[in-house]
Amino acid sequence: MHHTGTLFMSKQRPTVGAEPGGAFRLDLVLVDNMGRNPHNGRDEKEAYRVRWIGPEAQAFWAAHKADLAPGTPLHAELERLRVHPGPQTFPPLPELRGYVVRLQLAPRRAASAPTTTEAAAAA
Repeated sequence: MHHTGTLFMSKQRPTVGAEPGGAFRLDLVLVDNMGRNPHNGRDEKEAYRVRWIGPEAQAFWAAHKADLAPGTPLHAELERLRVHPGPQTFPPLPELRGYVVRLQLAPRRAASAPTTTEAAAAA
């Protein structure tokens, strides 16, 4: 499966290492904030555990490692996504695992100004 969209850095810090052949490896946990479920009223999130291998990953890490704080928006293009049981939660929730094709920082949204309806309701 191929996926392109905006995801957010999770609280888990990225890890770096090397593949058996010596290539640079960057592992990230990203979150898709899917919004509030109208049936149960809970916010829904989906975890993505992704790996990026190669010189592009190394250049991205060198340029942006200080920017990769929890909540940082990223525009991601991912491939080979598969569902796995998530190891960090109880009860276990599924997480998607895959590989990065491209990754770039996305602009943070500015807080929106209240609409006239919201301003009138607050008064």
